[in-house]
Amino acid sequence: MFYMLLDYYSSVSALYFYFVKPRKSIWSQQLKSIPGGLLFSFEGPDKAGKSTQLRLLAASLRQCGYQVHETREPGGTRLGEELRSLLLQFKQEDISPEAELLLFGASRAQLMRQLILPAMRQGAIVLCDRFIDSTSAYQGEARGLSQEFIEAMHQFTLQGKMPDRSFFLDLDVKRSFARLRQLKPELLDDDRFEAENEAFHQRVREGFLKLAAKQPGRIKTFDASLPKSELAARILQEVRNVIG
Repeated sequence: MFYMLLDYYSSVSALYFYFVKPRKSIWSQQLKSIPGGLLFSFEGPDKAGKSTQLRLLAASLRQCGYQVHETREPGGTRLGEELRSLLLQFKQEDISPEAELLLFGASRAQLMRQLILPAMRQGAIVLCDRFIDSTSAYQGEARGLSQEFIEAMHQFTLQGKMPDRSFFLDLDVKRSFARLRQLKPELLDDDRFEAENEAFHQRVREGFLKLAAKQPGRIKTFDASLPKSELAARILQEVRNVIG
């Protein structure tokens, strides 16, 4: 009886090490690491589909075995999420454009140091919903703040690491504004930027277009009115071009 039990447990142990444990090891080996990591940002006007496309790209990259981190701006860290609440929902008094800009900078500095740079050092791909170009378009072009100062802030907060590609999802302001108007009034009240008038959103789009024309190598423009699947396929192909 003793030897029968011994043979049984030996068999179970062998099955575990040959079939169960190796699977975990093989899965770990399947996670592809990219030296230095990669950073991709999704930019564009409100309701252009940035969050949707980010999630679709993340799913595709994970299926290919890559380490993927999804984040957003403002936010992505505990401090960043607190700042996000202030930036989007603070109503006790008007936030000055200068204060607004610096709050975005504080959120980005924390995000870079706490999440993005560590993830990239591990060889991961980081996908960010909004990043530096939104600051240049919203606070620079639409609010009229100094682009020179904003560029200096980018250099300071990014610690020398620019996005490898920024995907600008371009959407006509009339269509973007129509999508915003479809939201319930209480949802618009939760976002100071979505509640801005059409002229503001027009300046935002012009800001993005100027950036894309100035930096065509980094900023890739896509028609946000395309079907989701077609747009996702085009973005994925651009990422594949970067990965090589």
